[in-house]
Amino acid sequence: MRYSDGKKIAVAAPAAGFTKDIPVLVGALVVVPTQTAEVGIVVTCHIDGHFSGPIKEGDNPTFTCEAAYYEANEFTKTKPTAEGAVAQSVGVFVDGGVLLFGDVITELVPAA
Repeated sequence: MRYSDGKKIAVAAPAAGFTKDIPVLVGALVVVPTQTAEVGIVVTCHIDGHFSGPIKEGDNPTFTCEAAYYEANEFTKTKPTAEGAVAQSVGVFVDGGVLLFGDVITELVPAA
């Protein structure tokens, strides 16, 4: 699933654990784990680089640097508005996948 080199960090698997190569939101940062792990196990995760899906069904990005958001375990063109959702884009759609920015995201949508 991983296409290109990027930054890596060590992250403890959250309550749902990690599945290798499946993006997951940890806090407000999208990471792509290098291995499958149960809760609490520390693994290396990519936070930067070019990755394929999962892309929200019904979204048809043109892959020309449209902003990519991450919600409900998939990349989407729609800016999330739910309480606690990440309101800042996590990357851009490019060449059939998503190029993750790798920045620590701090902006959250405030509670209504």
